[in-house]
Amino acid sequence: MKKLLYVLFGSILLGCSDRYMGDESMNMVKSECVKVVRLTDLAQAGLYDVSGFIKQGNKLIVGATYMKEGVARALDLESPLQEDLSLEKGNSSRRVRALSSFNSFDGKSVTALDFRTGELIENPISPLTRGTTEETIVQLPEGEQHLIAVKTDDFVISTGFYAEGRYLLYSLADGSARYCLSYPDCPEYPGLQEKTKGMLYASSVLRVRSDGQAFVCADMYSGVIDFCRLIPGGIERVKLERLSYPMTEISETPVPRVLYKRENRFGFMDIAVTSERVYALYSGKTYERDRQGAFEGNRLLEYDWEGNLVRTLDFNVALTGITYDCDEGALYGIAGNAGVSLVKLRL
Repeated sequence: MKKLLYVLFGSILLGCSDRYMGDESMNMVKSECVKVVRLTDLAQAGLYDVSGFIKQGNKLIVGATYMKEGVARALDLESPLQEDLSLEKGNSSRRVRALSSFNSFDGKSVTALDFRTGELIENPISPLTRGTTEETIVQLPEGEQHLIAVKTDDFVISTGFYAEGRYLLYSLADGSARYCLSYPDCPEYPGLQEKTKGMLYASSVLRVRSDGQAFVCADMYSGVIDFCRLIPGGIERVKLERLSYPMTEISETPVPRVLYKRENRFGFMDIAVTSERVYALYSGKTYERDRQGAFEGNRLLEYDWEGNLVRTLDFNVALTGITYDCDEGALYGIAGNAGVSLVKLRL
């Protein structure tokens, strides 16, 4: 009897060494060891579960999966034990939001998608650190299941269970929507419906370059990473890189169903971007062998925006997330294997 990791029935739950065998492209570039410096024990500030974060100097903005107010919590790293500027305040009768895809496009605001309603909620960072609840909401087209989204000054890019294409390009100027490109294929199951492929590649990380003209979308449950650019009227794929395909059992009758096998190799846990580079936190592990450790990565893959792998960076601390501090020009991570801690990667 085959071992299976979990089952999808038309919906999805959001949430070194030989482990990298078979990822041939990684063996063709220089691999370097990276020193990781542990900075702050976030558990002492009451943070035990970080679903996304950004860092700017002494500000740490941390996303949460469920919130009643805003989309994040703010922390002053100079006095983390004295001041927790949480937005989880106010009217307790407000509906709890189910949030995904915590993002910051320009470092001035943070966004997260309520995947139950299709509302993309945006909070400015400065009011966040003052404990206020200023926000704007973009309602994505109704009748669709949106899962991951990011906002720029001009548009929203999202992905979900779409029948017309992998990406939705939503104009903030006129409210028009265009579906672009196809989902990646699965060689074991040719001819799948687009919505089924949307289920297969639903657990994604989406990041946009600072000029708003390019983005990257990486799959958490396989080694598939998609480099794209914006063109007049749509989206163009630059390169689709496949380090590994998902190991699954799929059926489309009577309803679409995707079952991930326990030996499936996990992919990209998080992405951080600069104007020149894409840093992808890669797992390459399996639930069969690593259990919950499969959701952590000990390797960064550094790409340029053309999708070319520049180098691999290995470290001995398992990370669950990464971010790029534009003020410092440095990469930071969240380590969860010995308490939830903020760490700095010395490249």
